[in-house]
Amino acid sequence: MNNKIKPNEQELLQTLDGDIKILKKELNETAKAIVDGGYSKFPIILAHEEDIMIAQKVIDNKEYKTSFSFSASTMEELVARNIILDDRKDAFEKQFLAHKDSFCILLVHKESMKFIFSKK
Repeated sequence: MNNKIKPNEQELLQTLDGDIKILKKELNETAKAIVDGGYSKFPIILAHEEDIMIAQKVIDNKEYKTSFSFSASTMEELVARNIILDDRKDAFEKQFLAHKDSFCILLVHKESMKFIFSKK
């Protein structure tokens, strides 16, 4: 049995999905503000349980009583920080555009770090 998603990771993704459903309006507003403000056409929301220094926190899990806090960033910022490798930027843009009706979320957790797209 060679499953790509480990049981712990599956639980993380289910928890994250629940938080996204609760915060859909706020996450939409954050992504829209990044685009409308001219910062990037590729907003990325980072979901994390512990504080991180790679993006600006917009939703605190203690304040919203969610499992994850959410921070705002952009593809360009994550390329500059080598989180998205420069040679993968074009492929990432294509994936992003193919999922334009979804949020791009980077799950940052000690068990897993992965990009996912979640319906807006």
